[in-house]
Amino acid sequence: MAPVSRALSPVYKPRHPEGYLFCRLIEEHFERYVREHEDRYEPRDGPLRAAISKAVEGYLSCGRLEGGFARIRCANCRAEHLLAFSCQTRNFCPSCQAKRSALFAEHLVTEILEPVPHRHVFRTR
Repeated sequence: MAPVSRALSPVYKPRHPEGYLFCRLIEEHFERYVREHEDRYEPRDGPLRAAISKAVEGYLSCGRLEGGFARIRCANCRAEHLLAFSCQTRNFCPSCQAKRSALFAEHLVTEILEPVPHRHVFRTR
């Protein structure tokens, strides 16, 4: 089976995570949550795991030049732009999770599933 070809966007359009409500909510309230966690939640839920803070920090730097970037140059026209790194945080960053889901779906189609017609059947009682 031939691999699925991806249509490339002719113009890079950076996403602006600071414009998303979820990002603003985390930026504005996560530090307070960390400060209050010990008193309010630790007796019931245990200490805040380091992985949680790491995931949030990664998410807040995702798609922002401050979090690191690569300089991309077109070989034909020599135009340049900066490509902000992604956090690649599993199951927390909506942007990175969407990409991961799309790549997994492509893997299923090209490597796992047989190219046969199918239909979903719902059984009702």
